Amino acid sequence: MMKAYQYFCLIAMMALASCSNEDDSFMPSDALEIVGIEATIDGEQPSRRAAATPAVTVGRTEFAPDDRIVFTSIKRTTAPLESFTYSDIRYYFTDKKNWKRTEGNLPEKIYWTDGSSPHTFIGYSLPAEDYHWVDNDNGTYSGELGYGKDTLDFSTGNDEIKKEDLLLNYSTKTVAETGGLSTKVIFTHALSNVRVVVNIKNFASSASAVDTKVGVGNMVLHNQPTKFKWGIHSSKVQVLDINDSKQRTKDLMLWCPAADGEGTGQSKTFTFYGLTTPQDELYHHINGNDQPLTFSFTVSYPNPMNPAETLTKTYSGAFNDLVHFNPGMCTTINISLNHKDEQMFTDVSYSDWNFVATPDLGELRKKSTFLDINSNVTIHTDAQATIYDATWLYNDGAVLRDIYGNDGTVGMPYRISSASQLLSFAKEVTAGLTFKDKYIRLDADITMQSSSAKTNLEDTTSTQAAVKWIGIGTAAHPFEGTFLGGDRFVNRLYDAPLFACLGSQARVEQLHITTIGSISGGGALAQTNQGIIGACKVIDDVETTGGALVGTNSGLIYASYHTGDTKGTAGLVDTNTNTGTIVGCYQAGDVAGGTAFSIAKTNQGTIACPVPTSLYEIQQQAFTDQLNKGLKTWYATQASRTQFYYVHTAANWPTVQRQ
Repeated sequence: MMKAYQYFCLIAMMALASCSNEDDSFMPSDALEIVGIEATIDGEQPSRRAAATPAVTVGRTEFAPDDRIVFTSIKRTTAPLESFTYSDIRYYFTDKKNWKRTEGNLPEKIYWTDGSSPHTFIGYSLPAEDYHWVDNDNGTYSGELGYGKDTLDFSTGNDEIKKEDLLLNYSTKTVAETGGLSTKVIFTHALSNVRVVVNIKNFASSASAVDTKVGVGNMVLHNQPTKFKWGIHSSKVQVLDINDSKQRTKDLMLWCPAADGEGTGQSKTFTFYGLTTPQDELYHHINGNDQPLTFSFTVSYPNPMNPAETLTKTYSGAFNDLVHFNPGMCTTINISLNHKDEQMFTDVSYSDWNFVATPDLGELRKKSTFLDINSNVTIHTDAQATIYDATWLYNDGAVLRDIYGNDGTVGMPYRISSASQLLSFAKEVTAGLTFKDKYIRLDADITMQSSSAKTNLEDTTSTQAAVKWIGIGTAAHPFEGTFLGGDRFVNRLYDAPLFACLGSQARVEQLHITTIGSISGGGALAQTNQGIIGACKVIDDVETTGGALVGTNSGLIYASYHTGDTKGTAGLVDTNTNTGTIVGCYQAGDVAGGTAFSIAKTNQGTIACPVPTSLYEIQQQAFTDQLNKGLKTWYATQASRTQFYYVHTAANWPTVQRQ
């Protein structure tokens, strides 16, 4: 896990040499000079269950003096203009506040084409000026791990890893910050983090034997490819072909931060870290050449026959199955030793770049399917809700954190990545935690139950009953926070809306829902809404006593839709009260007891939505244009709203994306 460090860098007058000091004379009125960049390394962190500060981090966690950034392309994402497209923009990091241009005429400037359109920023960051890389003059760059060395030795510590840690930035959605003068860019790790955990739990011949005093060291991955390349228009690193004459393999010696191991006696583990190049089947199987991962390490322990003597044994092994090393991710190799029977057991797991081992690591890979709505989940007020036993939230002193280390602020939203955590969230709100001023992000598609669950819409021969959802919030305790769906799905929702009550401070964005069976009391997303719903959708047919999306709306719904028939009497919403507003929404389907394509069965408030006459009409560009025209007009008076617009796809429904 890594903590994200953000640095505001004041850059005086940045531009290409092709610009001139007379730029101001022909720049359109909506063009803005870029005078600041806020650079973050892997802004998703912290990403694994841990206390606020991780025990071990690998590679760069912050920018340091001599770090270099090269933006290979800066341009408007849609319909870029040649005069506003920049390349080879170079900076170096001087201290914790400033970046400076390394080349070019410093008085010159670069500009946004305008202050609102998404721009594409592509670049790379080198850890030091002497980092070995080559410009191939064909739109690609090449690098080599451990340049000039026969062995890639990380054993002396993380400083050696940092020297090799290439960062890349590729974003087509970079926008100007407030005022338009600055922007944020996020750099991610380009190479692969490798982690080897050696467990000696069953190593000793007995609990009282002298060989419980074990040391593990000299962990080496053999014949690792070290030459790689990346392109100016991508955030991916590719290892050179295994048969490429320029490819070079080296032994990789890993770093062990706790050389004496973690734990005591036979419960010790030894953990090793390093970097390697991304590798997959394409690398391993070119021209039928299969290269298994091989490794070796030493184990030292007292001689059972003469405890004063230390025995050192070298263990080695190879994986029959391919081991993947993914760019910007961590591959963990787990090794268990059994000295008594001379056996070694291995397996591999994959995770984010950095994480901290905890006693319940296996629980982090649990399935996200509800098997029992009465699952033993915790809320933060439970005595057992500690960092190690909490389902989702726990008290870290005076701070309420999730099990991944987040505190619910806008920069570190609470994350939900399993169905049991979603259930824990629902029970938190029911117990009185409204999440006012807090942010929650759905971090994975959640499947509520297995596909064999029996409902009144499914195969009557199924034996497994569908699990009824309990709903999030009540009239007494509504949800009052911000729920960011992240364009992810809650699938196979049954019986109750996902949210029972959204309060006046609530905001739900970019959340998608599918249902099975009937939804009672209102729409699939919310039974009652007094807050803001933006860019949410319900897919496929819905059987409900209310609208497909919401039952009663007293708040704001915009840029949201339902594609499918409604087996009820209302379309998108059942009742829109006199305080309710619905803008830029549509319903693509029949309504069993009502009017096809209807937005609301009963309307006392404001509805500004085009109403089609057929499914064919909805699939035409003209209908998408109508939706966007209405939203654009409305956004002009709603500066604080997140802006979403529809995208037309031939022979399909208009879909929503963030501006």
